[in-house]
Amino acid sequence: MKRKTKTFDCIEMKRRIQEKIYEDTKGMTRVEAREYMRQRIANSRFASFLDRPASGTPSAARHG
Repeated sequence: MKRKTKTFDCIEMKRRIQEKIYEDTKGMTRVEAREYMRQRIANSRFASFLDRPASGTPSAARHG
């Protein structure tokens, strides 16, 4: 069995992203950090995915 050469390191990417978030938020209050994360999510490519109701879950249960 031949092994493929690894071209992407997800652990390295995760650490790089965490370091950036830490640097961006290290002087912020909890409220400021929460708003920072809310803005990052709202402006990400995943925003529309996160706005959809969960499959089989009534929307009232999500907001209730």
